[in-house]
Amino acid sequence: MKLSEEQYEIIEAYLTDELSATDRASFEDDMLDNPELRDEVERQRSIRLGFRALGIERALAQAKAHYNATLPVAETGQSVETIVRPLTTWRYWAVAASVLLLLGFGYYTYQQTSARQAELAYTETFAPDSGDQLMKDFPSGSVSADTRSRFLDALNSYKAGKYDDVIAQLATLPADKQTTYYKNYFLGLSYLANNQPSGAIPLLISAQATPSVKLQQKAEWFLALAYVKNKQKEKALPTLQRVSSDKENPFHELALRVLDKIE
Repeated sequence: MKLSEEQYEIIEAYLTDELSATDRASFEDDMLDNPELRDEVERQRSIRLGFRALGIERALAQAKAHYNATLPVAETGQSVETIVRPLTTWRYWAVAASVLLLLGFGYYTYQQTSARQAELAYTETFAPDSGDQLMKDFPSGSVSADTRSRFLDALNSYKAGKYDDVIAQLATLPADKQTTYYKNYFLGLSYLANNQPSGAIPLLISAQATPSVKLQQKAEWFLALAYVKNKQKEKALPTLQRVSSDKENPFHELALRVLDKIE
């Protein structure tokens, strides 16, 4: 399925933080259901990182504005006839940006080295909760027998490493006040274990609102790792720095190890 022009415009607004909180949440839900959309978001994010590293983002914006501007085409006496040359498509500029990125070989080398370090940091420190630990974190309040049974089925799939099954099982499981944060954490962790950090990120962000300090710390830690895995170092750093400076945080030492690799 090809993405529409409108979807490309929304991607641009998402990456430049121009969406409202409601629209941003809706778009992140769309990404969960559309792998092609997630992949394109990450491709465009990488392009923008290249812009910043090469110092051409502003120049490209100026070129776009100039291309869109009114241009003189013929003069008759004192009058000047003009035309408006419309921007072909937003995707045209994405392709142009990709070409420009090829010129930044030095940046590419740096980016590849940085990506390898981030991947190494992730690999060395990512150890998802065991199924037994997830069971211990299950809400202790009143939960219906059907809900508990379905969570247990998902836990059995998780223990067997069948993360696609876990995601399918939890995606259709209604959550109430007792289980919503746990479900988001469990589902986010499963996406991350399944090497789908883009899917994990919005869920772990939601899970951080839990009243359970223990679950909140876990959601925060795995969210930071999801950002590292997703090559969003700038979003991972604030959390990693905060966790590494808190010696009471159970992920204190691990955060220091990651920072040592990616800073």
